[in-house]
Amino acid sequence: MTYPVIEPREDDGSATPGRFLSVVFPALLFVLGFALFAISFNVGDWGAWTFAGGIVAVSLAFAIPTTIVPALENRA
Repeated sequence: MTYPVIEPREDDGSATPGRFLSVVFPALLFVLGFALFAISFNVGDWGAWTFAGGIVAVSLAFAIPTTIVPALENRA
């Protein structure tokens, strides 16, 4: 069987700190982003800032496991 682009990893890596960084932390950021979106309509003058914070949190939730962690793994 051939693998076109991505080859499977030989190590499991489920107990590494990178696993926490690439799974749990983005999940928390994703939930935080939606919480900030929800409260941004009820905080008055701070609504724009909390909405922007929600955008940043959701963006980081997708950026960490897709771009940042793989770039750090390739440096080693």
